[in-house]
Formats: sequence, C-alpha cells, structure tokens
Amino acid sequence: MSKYWKEFTVPYYDTDREGYIKPEIILAYMAETSNWHSDSLHVGFEELSKKGHAWMLLRWEAEILKYPRAKDRVKVGTWTSSFDRFYATREFVLTSQEGDLLAKATTKWFFLDMVKRRPKRIPQDLQKSYSFVEDFNFPEFREMKELDGRAVESGPFKVRRSDIDNNDHVNNIRYIEWIQEGLGEEVHRTMRIQRLGIVYKKEVLLGDAFMTGYTRDEENPGCFDHVISVDGDINAQGYTKWVEKGLLE
Repeated sequence: MSKYWKEFTVPYYDTDREGYIKPEIILAYMAETSNWHSDSLHVGFEELSKKGHAWMLLRWEAEILKYPRAKDRVKVGTWTSSFDRFYATREFVLTSQEGDLLAKATTKWFFLDMVKRRPKRIPQDLQKSYSFVEDFNFPEFREMKELDGRAVESGPFKVRRSDIDNNDHVNNIRYIEWIQEGLGEEVHRTMRIQRLGIVYKKEVLLGDAFMTGYTRDEENPGCFDHVISVDGDINAQGYTKWVEKGLLE
C-alpha cells in the first residue's frame, strides 16, 4: 500500500462563523489520516509504544486552495515520501469527492526513543512497511524569520489539560490555533489563510504560561511571521499568508 485515503464529512463544529472549515482542522484531518495509515500497516501508536518508540512532528508546510464547507464530503490522501536516518517526510492532499485538489501539505518527522528521549535511527523493517513514494508537494521548507522588536505580543495563555493528546504532550494542531490568536479581528473577518508553515522547536508543557507574537510583512500585508515562547525561550516559529476570503471559496 503506497498511498492511503480516508473520507471525512465536515461537521458544523469544525467550521467558522461562515460555515467554512477552519485551517487548523484541515491539518487535523491530515494528521488523523496519518494515524489510520500507520494503524493499517500495524506500525501505529500502540505498536510503537510497546517498543518505547514514537514519531515526533518537526514541521508543517501547507497550502489551501479552496475551503470546504459544513456537510461537504472530502478525502485525505497521505504517503511517506522519504526516509533519512532519523527523519521521515510525509505528504498529504485534501480533495473533493470528485477529486479536485483543495489543500496539500508536507511534514517532517523524527523517530524517537521514548526512554532516552532522543532521536533513534528508523529501523529498516519499519521503513519497508510504508513503501514510500518519492512524490513531494513542496521540495523544501520555508526558512523561518526571527521576530524583531516590532513584534506584537499577546498573552500569557496557559496550557490546558484539554490541549494534551495521547502522546502526553500538547497536540501539534493547538500551536496553529495559537499563532492566529494575536491577529486583529479585521484579518479574521475579511481574510483566510492560504499558506502556512510551522516549526516545533521545544515542547510546551501542561500548565506552562506561553506568549504569542507576530510581525507583519510590510511589503506583503497579508503575510505574518509568528512565534510561541515560554519564559523568553522560543518553542515554535511559523508564518501565515492570508488572502481575501472570496479567493478561496
């Protein structure tokens, strides 16, 4: 099995005030599909946990071409595109039932020894399980910018118990929600995310008080650079590109 597909029907609770799916939910559907893919190959979360292993997500690169609406039926496809010692890349596409491309993403992961809490070389038998396909949505990840003194900060916010997932750490999708929080209502009211990227640098833990910050690209008003930090240390960096809502509907 090279590529794996899963169908979803978009529920109302995954949509915004206008009935369109939220951008972070698109990535949540993709992440969920990757779990089902691994389970179908008998190398999922439970199997790896028994051996003291896990996959940790390092970064996303994603583009949304068109936003589905509530009750739309969509399909997510995923496949592993490369292995390199400790690291793997996984691709995603979101399509309509008719096969029209709605969104795409590339992710990078590292294989973790949970006992030693450090990267571990990916076993050959695990690599063979995925039958990887060299088909990349993005040939490279965008380089993140350091925020300067012009950054607009929001917070502090506290990590809630509901933010924690089955790996006992903050769910990766929460970070994508958080980087949007500081932006003004005018951005959310008139625009939608077309492109985004995020790099996870250091884990945010239950009970942590974190800050979000952003700067706007002066030459491209719809583009923002983001940061999430705890006690002055950077935990994640990201960027978003926003366009007028009508262009993605």
